[in-house]
Amino acid sequence: MRDRIAIVSILAGLMGAGWGSNLSGQVNPADTSVSAEERIRWFRQDKLGMFIHWGPYSLPAGEWKGQRVPVGDEGEWIMQRFNIPVKEYREMARRMNPVKFNAEQWVSLAKAAGMKYLVITAKHHDGFAMYHSRVSESNIVDWTPFKRDPLKELSEACRKAGIRFCVYYSHREDWDHPDGYGNNWDYDRTKKDFERYLEQKSKPQVRELLTDYGPLGLVWFDRGLNTPRQAQDFVNLVRGLQPRCLINGRVGNYGQELMGDYQNMNDNGMPTGGLEEYWETPQTLNTTWGYSKFDQQWKTAGNVIQRLVEIVGKGGNYLLNIGPMADGTIPPPSVAVLEKVGAWMRKNGDSIYGTSACPLAEFPWGRCTVKGEKVYLHVFSWPADAVLRLSGLNNQVRSAYLLVDPSRELAVSRENRVISVALPAKSPDEDDTVVVLDVSGPPNADPPLITQGSDSAFELDYLGAVTAGKAVKRFNRDGKFHISKWTGPEDSITWRLLVSQAGTYKVSIRYAARRDWGQSKYVVAIGPQSLTGVVEPTGDWYQYKTFDLGVVKIAKAGEYKVAIWPAAASDHYLMYFQSLALEPVL
Repeated sequence: MRDRIAIVSILAGLMGAGWGSNLSGQVNPADTSVSAEERIRWFRQDKLGMFIHWGPYSLPAGEWKGQRVPVGDEGEWIMQRFNIPVKEYREMARRMNPVKFNAEQWVSLAKAAGMKYLVITAKHHDGFAMYHSRVSESNIVDWTPFKRDPLKELSEACRKAGIRFCVYYSHREDWDHPDGYGNNWDYDRTKKDFERYLEQKSKPQVRELLTDYGPLGLVWFDRGLNTPRQAQDFVNLVRGLQPRCLINGRVGNYGQELMGDYQNMNDNGMPTGGLEEYWETPQTLNTTWGYSKFDQQWKTAGNVIQRLVEIVGKGGNYLLNIGPMADGTIPPPSVAVLEKVGAWMRKNGDSIYGTSACPLAEFPWGRCTVKGEKVYLHVFSWPADAVLRLSGLNNQVRSAYLLVDPSRELAVSRENRVISVALPAKSPDEDDTVVVLDVSGPPNADPPLITQGSDSAFELDYLGAVTAGKAVKRFNRDGKFHISKWTGPEDSITWRLLVSQAGTYKVSIRYAARRDWGQSKYVVAIGPQSLTGVVEPTGDWYQYKTFDLGVVKIAKAGEYKVAIWPAAASDHYLMYFQSLALEPVL
C-alpha cells in the first residue's frame, strides 16, 4: 500500500499543482514555480476565514465516563486529558455517523459571514482521519457507518462557492499511532520511533490531501516538529505537489525560526501592536475548539466584529473557529453570531478586504484600517459630542463620509494637528460604524512620541519603533515579540523620545543571539551621541539576556531620536532584539 501511495505522489509531484484566480480546481502542469509574493497574495486580500474543528471528540462533547473537560479547556483533547485507551477511543469513534452533515450548508454559512477561506481538521491529535485515507483504517469512511468523505464534499462545495478550501493536519501529534507523539499511556515512550511514524503515516496522509482534494489554499500544520530538517521535509512535500499552497508557521519548531509562509499567534492570541510579516490569529466562537455541550460562553457578533477589525488593523488575518456537533449540526448560537457578522460585512466589507495595517496610534473610540488613499475609521464607541477626533495623520483630508452612506459628506476641520470629523448625532451601527477619510496620497503618520515619567526609565521595544530596510517587527510563539531580519547598516530601528529630565542615563539592551552571530558590531545612537556594542551569543534561538552598553549624558530636555543598526553587513541576522532601556542615574 505504501509503494502505491509513493508512486501516485511522485506522479503528482511531476505534474505540479496550483490554481488560477477562478478557483476552478484545474491543475496547471506548467505551474511548477511560484514566488512567495504570488503565493501569499490571496491571503493578504481575504482577511477572514472559517476554522472547523470536527472529529470523534465531538461525540463525547466534553464528557467521558462522568468526567468533564472544564469549560475553557480544549474539548478535542479529551482522549489525552483522560488517557482514553486507543481501543476504547476507536470503539467510540465507530459511532461517528454525521447524518445531518451538509457541506453546501456549511460553506454557505461561511460565505454569508464574509469568510473567504475554510480550514477543516483533516486529522487532529487523536489520529483519526476525517477523510478517506488509504494510509490508516482509522478514518471516517472505513471505520464508521457514515461511508462518505466530508472533505471531498467540502472541497467541491467550496469550489462552487468561490471559497478557498484548506486543511488542518496535526503532523507531529498522533495518539493513535504507536510511534506518534503524545500517547504515553498506551505506548512506551522509550520504544517509539518517531521517524517511522512520520514516514508511515504523517507524510503519506499529507500526500493524500495534496493529491486527492484539488488545489488547497493552505495546509495548517500544528504543534511543530522537533528539528528544522523534519519541518523542511513537510515544506518540500507541499511545495513539490502544490507550489501555490501556503504553509502556516506551525510547521516548524515553535522555539526556532519561522519556516512557513506566515506566522500564527497563540490560540486566541492578539498582538499588542502591529507586526511586519504576514500573520494570522486563530480564535474560537466560545472557549473550546471541538464541540462541548457544556461550553455556552459564546462571543457576541459585536465582539467578533471588533476583534476582526483590531486584527486586520494590525495587519493580520482572522481565522474564526466553529465546533460542529457529532451529527454534523453547527450549534445554533454559532449560526446566529455568524449571520450577524455577515450582515455587517455585506455593508462594510470594503473596510476589511484588501486593507493593510493602520499607521495611526490606537484611539479610545476604536481602530482603523487602510486601503490606498482611504483611511477607514472604525468607531466602536460613539463620541458623546458627535465629533470624531484623531491626531498624527499628516495627509490632507479631501472628504469624509460614512461607508454605508457615501453620498452624505461629513464636515472636517483641522486645528493644532488634530483632525475633527462632525458625525451624525447617533451611531448607525451599535457594534462598529465605519467613517471613511479620503486623503491625499498614501496615509502618512507621525511616529509615536515616547514620553518619560518622573525619574523613570525609557523602555524602548517594538511597539513604538519605526523599522527601515530589512528590519521588521516579528512574533514567535516561544520568542514572543521582537525585531529581526536586519543584516546591514541600511537596516535600522528608531524611536522618538521626549526627554523631560536632563542628566546621565545608563543604557542597556536585551536580545537573543545564536552562537554563530557573536562578535557582530552594532551602533546605538542617542541624539548626537553613539555607543558601539558587540553581539554576545545568548544560547540557542530565543534565550534573551540583558547587556549593559555604558552611559550617555543628555544635556537638556527635549525631543531626541534613538536608533540602532548593524555596524557592517553580514550573512546572518544581527540579533533578535527585544528592548533598549535608558535609565536615569540619580
